[in-house]
Amino acid sequence: MKLKFKKWKILIAIVLIAVIVFAGFKIKRNDNAPKGIQVTTFPVEKGNIEQVLETTAPLTGTESIDVVSKLHYKITEINVKEGDKVTKDQIIARLDTESLQKDIKQLQDNVELLQIQLNEAKNSTNNSYELAKSQLDENIANKQKEYEKAVSVMNEAERKLKNVQTLFDGGIETAENVKLAQLEYDNAKREVENYNAVNGQIVATASELQNLENISGVSNIESMEKNIEIAQRNIERKKEELSECNIKSGINGTVTRVNSKVGRFADDTENSKPMFVIENIDRLQMKVNVSEYDISKIKEGQKVTVSAEVLGEETVEGVVSRISPTGEEKSGTTERVIPIVIDITGQNDKLIAGINAKAKIHINESIDTLYVPLECIHDDGDGKYSIYRVNEENKIEIISVELGVENDVNIEIKGEGIDVGNKIIMSPDPTTMTEGTVVMVEQ
Repeated sequence: MKLKFKKWKILIAIVLIAVIVFAGFKIKRNDNAPKGIQVTTFPVEKGNIEQVLETTAPLTGTESIDVVSKLHYKITEINVKEGDKVTKDQIIARLDTESLQKDIKQLQDNVELLQIQLNEAKNSTNNSYELAKSQLDENIANKQKEYEKAVSVMNEAERKLKNVQTLFDGGIETAENVKLAQLEYDNAKREVENYNAVNGQIVATASELQNLENISGVSNIESMEKNIEIAQRNIERKKEELSECNIKSGINGTVTRVNSKVGRFADDTENSKPMFVIENIDRLQMKVNVSEYDISKIKEGQKVTVSAEVLGEETVEGVVSRISPTGEEKSGTTERVIPIVIDITGQNDKLIAGINAKAKIHINESIDTLYVPLECIHDDGDGKYSIYRVNEENKIEIISVELGVENDVNIEIKGEGIDVGNKIIMSPDPTTMTEGTVVMVEQ
């Protein structure tokens, strides 16, 4: 009986020990249990913060012109090559002016003839008609000879074109020679069509016939003076063309492209490119597009730091020199962009036109200021903002702040009682966090 009682005492002792251990374990576990909302914080830091906008574009000259000509005359001289420096109004190429000078001479002769007719009409009206008729017949005879010669040239050009085309079809001639033969024929054909001919015979023009009729009337003097005026205007127009046969540079700069060759027509360049491209590459610039969402931050005069692969670790300075007053559509989106121009003000011989460069536009900067990550800022609405600070008691303090300069990561803050090292909650949630809420900071 005593042994059985002793066994019960041992069993009760074991149970009591187990209860005490379990209670102690539970108390200890409860002491280690988390208290409050778990949050991630970032310390307030102090330093310099700068807002920049980066963009990429090719470098170009500050001034550029395309030299073109609409004249259908062959190029006889090209006086420059790519890389040559030229001055404004310098003659860089010449065109064949033989036919043009011939046209001018013919027009001048015609004016002389009209002037003679006018003078004689003023002196005497009796013989004016017969004299004018005779002179017109002589002029027509001369034109007939010229016309027949032009027809002969056209026929020869047509024959040559057919031969070249036949050889090209046989794989002997080149497409370039076919094109040249076609141009030669077209030119000759236009020359023939310039004559007032019917069935191969030169006839007087309506104005020439009208001149004869007017000579016999009272108003013949005024009519002849009008015809002389028209003829003189034609001469001036032809002289302007003659002047344009001297192809000139429109600016001081460097020839960066030559797309013409001697022997080709001035209005027939490869792939319809300009005859010459001339740029002022002594001073470079960048033309970039800025999003409509960022353009309000850009101002003329802002400093720019320019880098490029050819510069390695070096950079050059630039400045925003011009902002377009209008925007344009960004390809493939509904977003609008605004073109701006950046002038390169620094010097570096490694920079050349045509290469891509990166521009870092310095928008704003704050020196030795307090800042936190952008994720620490809560937008309270109506242009008001706040941060959620964790104090020494692990409780939340909501502090109103003013925002300053921001970059892609951080933002300047200004507020009462904020200091370096303050723990600021990242991405605060006002639905679960209020003033005084206990939190547990994630280590």
